[in-house]
Amino acid sequence: MLVQTSPALAGHAFPRLKLRYKPSLVQLEGGSLHLPLLDPSMRAMPLMPSKWKERLEARACLDVSSSEMSGRKLLLLDVRNDYEWDVGHFEGAQRPNVDCFRSTSFGLSGEVSDPLNGVDKEKTDILMYCTGGIRCDVYSTILRKKGFQNLYTLEGGVSNYLKAEGPAGWVGNLFVFDGRLSLPPATFRRPAACWPSSPSEEEEEKERRWVGRCYACGSEVVELRHRNCANIDCNRLYMSCGWCAEELAGCCCSDCKAAPRLRPLLPGHQRYLKWHVYRDGFLTPAATDADC
Repeated sequence: MLVQTSPALAGHAFPRLKLRYKPSLVQLEGGSLHLPLLDPSMRAMPLMPSKWKERLEARACLDVSSSEMSGRKLLLLDVRNDYEWDVGHFEGAQRPNVDCFRSTSFGLSGEVSDPLNGVDKEKTDILMYCTGGIRCDVYSTILRKKGFQNLYTLEGGVSNYLKAEGPAGWVGNLFVFDGRLSLPPATFRRPAACWPSSPSEEEEEKERRWVGRCYACGSEVVELRHRNCANIDCNRLYMSCGWCAEELAGCCCSDCKAAPRLRPLLPGHQRYLKWHVYRDGFLTPAATDADC
């Protein structure tokens, strides 16, 4: 079993530990109990980070004429959510058109926006990746049942790749589902105490090639980090420039700004507490700024 750790600079990223039984690690429409998850032949072939990097380099240097002659193609498939892609992704991977893994339908929908629509199932190498390697491993069984033959996953996911190979082929940060939300690639290469206070020349070059956008106005954001919409009934994860965050009072759009259940705009990297804290008036905006 591959056990992965990553540092948190501001205290423990998981202050409370909960152990709960779950019938499945990931949720899919229709469940996953019918999928052949325990049959290795029905799952994608895992690639070590070094082999994955070789595939990326081969794809970047692929000669079009020789590819047409051999008939083989290589496709990068990001099996995450759209807001994760917005923070960072492998170069050449199409932005997923989903905001919840449960509704992922690559290779099933037949829509023009589906990156697997019309793909030759026998002559296309499909390289699938996700944060830790679980979602793409599960989804590969669905694609295998649909006849896709050449499926590969990144062993240990992006987090394992960044630790082993650094940001080669990767642009931006890595979205994580905890209070840290966004981690620079350098986080995985050295202890937290040695985390550089300023980006390296290589990281600055990456930022020049790709940068996140404000969901409201489309301008470049200073920091690749999401915030939650202040409207508790929306709670959408979105990226915002400083001007829109102030103008919309922490909401993702003008409609949410007019919603009845609003939380205060939080500065910096602070996260919202439970709704009842704001509903019952336990915290004033000033106290929220100081204590959250």
